Amino acid sequence: MMILIYNLVLLIFLPIMVTRIVIKGFKDRDYLSNFINRFGIYKDSSKDNLIWFHAVSLGEVIGSEKILRKFIGLKEIILTVSTPTGLRHAQKLYDSKITIVYAPWDLYIFVWLFIKKFNPICLVLFETEIWPSMIFLCSKKNIPIILSNARLSESSLKKYLSFSKFSKYILSKVSLVLAQSESHVKRFIQIGFPKERLIQVGSVKFDTSPINHINSQNIFAENKIFLATSTHEQEDEIVIESYVKLLKDFPSMKLIIVPRHPERCSSILNIFVKKKIKASIESNLDFDFENSDGIILNSIGKLNSLYDLADVAFIGGSLFSKYGGHNIIEPAQNRCAIIVGPFMMNFEDVLNLFKDADACVQIKSYFELSKAYKELMNNNELRINMIDNAVEVIEKNRGSSETQYKCISDLINHEISDSNS
Repeated sequence: MMILIYNLVLLIFLPIMVTRIVIKGFKDRDYLSNFINRFGIYKDSSKDNLIWFHAVSLGEVIGSEKILRKFIGLKEIILTVSTPTGLRHAQKLYDSKITIVYAPWDLYIFVWLFIKKFNPICLVLFETEIWPSMIFLCSKKNIPIILSNARLSESSLKKYLSFSKFSKYILSKVSLVLAQSESHVKRFIQIGFPKERLIQVGSVKFDTSPINHINSQNIFAENKIFLATSTHEQEDEIVIESYVKLLKDFPSMKLIIVPRHPERCSSILNIFVKKKIKASIESNLDFDFENSDGIILNSIGKLNSLYDLADVAFIGGSLFSKYGGHNIIEPAQNRCAIIVGPFMMNFEDVLNLFKDADACVQIKSYFELSKAYKELMNNNELRINMIDNAVEVIEKNRGSSETQYKCISDLINHEISDSNS
């Protein structure tokens, strides 16, 4: 009955969901490409015995790579995503080695069509994704379900506890939760998940590797660079205001903004225009500052290179509670000092590791952004110590990808042997 009510509610909102995708499609045409996938309809050739990985957006696609790659060549894989940025990056990472499609919306009939088409042997949901219809139908068909690199924030816990009976019912069908930290383990237990099916494994994000990018230009050597990455709406204005303040101390400083969603580049450029700052939108790293004081990068996959070149970076998504922060491990492993805002709920355990080791700066409000940047740029010893501490944190926490791969592989092999016996 509960899953029926959930599906009826989703069905009521289906016209809004369709309209939302169409509107987003005006800014990014890839929202509309293969639109029928959202309804569980696929042109791709069907393959049996697939491992089904579901990684909603760009961050999850990047984070799941190390685990997913370990299965390539051993099993057929289908990766589902929900956003164009996630889809494009997945296609770039894997080319034709795996099947990559948009996930069906979480309505019973759409998920049923997907399962009928691809017949997965296992569902791996990456990080925070708890989809009731997916989980219910896979469980009904005796397909093991794993929450990989799982995390459950305090705010998510409160939401699930508001529907505690339904949450417990759905989670009872999950075969295994591979949780990032002890605090996440405790929260899963709070919403009723069996302790014996929980394993604390750390975070795969510590296992990503830096890219040593060699840029023929000396733009980073010649200029003080204020780098702001993964920014969201409202944060860009704050970053640009902070940049204006910093110009008083660093008159030749340049600003690079890399928005979380590249389709927002034009609106960010308008902010520069209003502030009478020369800026341009660029797709590659071969830009110069001859005619611009600000650069807006509209492509993904370049952050490792930028962090490798920059001294300090502000990581967006952290100035407003509705975003919850983004990955700080990537800049740290590229020896770039880190500034984040007060709202890092999505990475609270990772942040605490860094803060305990004096490996990052967390400002209390956006008013402190320019001050924090100035202090790090003017104090080489402070900045270098912070970077060294951050690298040490990363080295101490590596290995989760291998652990999670073994857990997933063992469960799949166990289920296969049971079905054959």
